[in-house]
Amino acid sequence: MTQAPLRDKDRDWWGEGWYVLIGSAVSIFVIGVAAYLTHEPWVFPSLGPTAYILFVAPMAVEACPRNVICGHFIGIVCGVVAVFAFGLTGAGADLPDLQFRRVCAVTIALALTFAVMTWLRVPHAPAGATTLIVALGLLNSPLDYFVMMLAVVALVAIANIINRIHGDRPPFWGPVPSAKTLT
Repeated sequence: MTQAPLRDKDRDWWGEGWYVLIGSAVSIFVIGVAAYLTHEPWVFPSLGPTAYILFVAPMAVEACPRNVICGHFIGIVCGVVAVFAFGLTGAGADLPDLQFRRVCAVTIALALTFAVMTWLRVPHAPAGATTLIVALGLLNSPLDYFVMMLAVVALVAIANIINRIHGDRPPFWGPVPSAKTLT
């Protein structure tokens, strides 16, 4: 028998906030230590919103491991495709003074990421930030992309363990049939 969802006024926002604080701190710290020890980009901006979703709404469609992992993978691939398409491989980041080709690459990468996630039914909004990281040239080597994916998988695994210890039962791969989207 499923429990009726709590109304906003009945939720323990203070307790949930502490849980999100502790869960995200532990998971990002572990991944940060990996970055510190390996000198590789284990910590990158889109990992933050992913951690938030995994701890604040572990049963949401956007938080299921399939959507998190596939979403970030799609973001990386679409970013790489756009960088190649506009001849920006090896160009490095040019944030303070964007070239027109970079604007085009960013636009295509982001639009393509959102479309592919929609077509494959694997929504995960933070993947949009991942594709921007790649399309902007902030991380730009195959090793960087591999480490980014390792970090995503590590975050999913750590969050799954912490959520289970907490008493939540997030899915191991696909969304729970009754799960709702965050949007």
